[in-house]
Amino acid sequence: MDFNNVINILKNKGYKLTNQRKIIIEALYFSNKPISMEEWLQYTKNKNPNINLSTIYRNIDVLEDLGLLSKIRPKDENVKYALNLSEKHSHFLICKGCGKAEEIECCLSKEFQKIIDDKEFDLIEHNLELYGYCKECHNKLKKS
Repeated sequence: MDFNNVINILKNKGYKLTNQRKIIIEALYFSNKPISMEEWLQYTKNKNPNINLSTIYRNIDVLEDLGLLSKIRPKDENVKYALNLSEKHSHFLICKGCGKAEEIECCLSKEFQKIIDDKEFDLIEHNLELYGYCKECHNKLKKS
């Protein structure tokens, strides 16, 4: 899903694309990793000083309701946010060194699906976070 798809989903669900909303979404879309609330606010303030925390939080609610936002909770860190560019679920490889997160496209394995079916669980969505080190950070760790 690209930036225009995100915008079209908002419009199709009846949400207006205000300048503030566009900037808020840009901050997520054009970041190469999940961003903290502080990073989000800094980006948006640089683009439009009238954007405040409450505006961002209102948009978080909208994006979550539409399944477009993933909250990532790295251990020992504050929540970070990323656009969920896949349909109804997200999977991330998260580097513990640099914080970079890469969304990966895959779905639940047959084993997970069997558990869900056996438990008669109505799965609506899911989020999977896998932690480790990207190639660059892994190489730095090996050298030190």
